Amino acid sequence: MSDWVWDRKTRQLIESLHKEAGLETGLARGPYGIAGTIRGRYACRACGQDLIARALSPTAKQQPHFRHESSAGCPAPAERRRKAGLDDEVVLELRDTLVRAWPGVPVDLVLVRDPEIEDEGDPPAAGHPPVIVVRGAEQTVVVEHVRTLPGADRILARQRAVRAQFGSGAAHVWFLAKDPMQFARCGKLSVAPRGRDKAVHATIAPTAEQLAVIAAGGGVYWLDGKQVLVPYGVHDLVHAPEEGEAWDFPDWRRKVWPNDWRISHPLPAPDATRWGLVPLALHQMTGTKATFSLREAREVMQALEDVQRARWRRRRADARELHASRQAPPAPAPTSGPSPAAPVSPHAPELAQPRQEKPPPPQPQPQAEAGIGAPGSGTQSPTAQSPTVQSAACPLPDRDGRPAGPVIPPLPLHPPLSPPPLPSKAPDVTVRRRQKGLRGALRQLLRKKHE
Repeated sequence: MSDWVWDRKTRQLIESLHKEAGLETGLARGPYGIAGTIRGRYACRACGQDLIARALSPTAKQQPHFRHESSAGCPAPAERRRKAGLDDEVVLELRDTLVRAWPGVPVDLVLVRDPEIEDEGDPPAAGHPPVIVVRGAEQTVVVEHVRTLPGADRILARQRAVRAQFGSGAAHVWFLAKDPMQFARCGKLSVAPRGRDKAVHATIAPTAEQLAVIAAGGGVYWLDGKQVLVPYGVHDLVHAPEEGEAWDFPDWRRKVWPNDWRISHPLPAPDATRWGLVPLALHQMTGTKATFSLREAREVMQALEDVQRARWRRRRADARELHASRQAPPAPAPTSGPSPAAPVSPHAPELAQPRQEKPPPPQPQPQAEAGIGAPGSGTQSPTAQSPTVQSAACPLPDRDGRPAGPVIPPLPLHPPLSPPPLPSKAPDVTVRRRQKGLRGALRQLLRKKHE
């Protein structure tokens, strides 16, 4: 008896005989093979051999079941049978989820034939699980849901077979089961997308098979319960110091700043060091009818790229600041002695000059010594002075080189501010009026005579 049966006529898995209708008893041969080859309608998913349907009649005493033609058990190894059953369960669960997410949209299970690998007589039931075909109004999406990816050459052949069967415009995506061993190899990545809360993304090292899917133009996603993990490229790098930059920060918080990374999206670049994974709820991905929407995940990736440019600008600015601080000359050390007095400008006001003692006033000399002629004598004018008078006005310096006479301070730069003079008392208009005329003149003469 086979647990998983493929119906070549309806191209669907027979999940339960009690729920299926229109089945035929026996081999029910027909042109179900490649190029019209006569094959049995039912095939074993583990070994690919034809199966015989038994006890399908309502009056049968036995339970409906299938058996191999040899009436013996499945010749496939037990591990292969178990693997085929688990693969089909994973596909059926995702198919049911998509049917609930997209009501009214045709969601079918289809076995993809690959003439490059499979023989004409060997149906594709033996080996790769069926695909989920979502036939939307704008695009057909072919979903592969496997626990482990096949080899890289098999993936490329699968991609060609899907496009040959469903058209070149069909989207081919792979949903993988979360592998604990792969997810435990790399650490976490703390991110802070602009406009969003801080988050921690898991990172993985991509395998050769996953890189082959990206190279073939497909999409790789991980399905973890109701959560989908969408990958982006993480390129680890070390900032090379440019001219005028210093990256050896003494602060322990900034010691790791030279070690940075950049993002590549929406698909990871082939040269990515590792892959970061954006967590996305399955209902967010199936929000658009009959297609997988990656809008939420791509908005997160774009926000990470915006923060990346801002992060690089900040770190390079700090590196330039550190370099400039090291190139600046050291500040002079403070001296313990008294600071020298500041020089006094010769044009400074009188208060800035040191106070000097006022010399005694010069004694008046007799008129004969002064050499001034009497008025009317015609000897010498008052302006023509003798050398003795000139030496008194400009005294000669003493032995120390200082002038013997009084030191006249220089004029201030600005004249002293003095209050304006008070206006004098206005003359009495009435008196002036009285002094006019002949009477006024006589009164003034009399007043002067009495005085």
